[in-house]
Amino acid sequence: MIPMPQDEFSSDKKIRKIDADIASFEGDLRAAEDELAGLDAEYDRRIEEARRLAKQKRAEYEDLWRRAKDAEREWKRSEKAYHELENNRLKRKRELQKKIATLKKRIRNAKKTREKRVAELRKEKEREVQKAKRQREKELERQKDKELARVEEEKRRELGLE
Repeated sequence: MIPMPQDEFSSDKKIRKIDADIASFEGDLRAAEDELAGLDAEYDRRIEEARRLAKQKRAEYEDLWRRAKDAEREWKRSEKAYHELENNRLKRKRELQKKIATLKKRIRNAKKTREKRVAELRKEKEREVQKAKRQREKELERQKDKELARVEEEKRRELGLE
């Protein structure tokens, strides 16, 4: 506070009021000047803190963004592998179903062929049995004829016809 010179008007009420206002203004001025002097330091500190926090948050954002991109790539790779496996499974399933159908058909045809062959062998066996039967009958017929001829000859001899 700057001392006010004492003059002849210092005792005036309005002058004293004005002097008091000046003193008050000077106090406010010193406070404002002190605040102005500390303002830069305070704001510099707060600005630096805000800049550091913004830099940290940007780094966190960029890290999250990179991780999200990596996760997306991994997801797409996994999705592709899943679809490939699913398609391979369906393809293999179709192949096996086709193979099963072919094998069933082959089995059915082989069984029919076997049945036909068994029937042929039975017929052949039956023919052989019939042939053996006919041969046996012929043999028996020949033996019978032979025996009859022998008996007849014996009778002729006995009767003296010969």
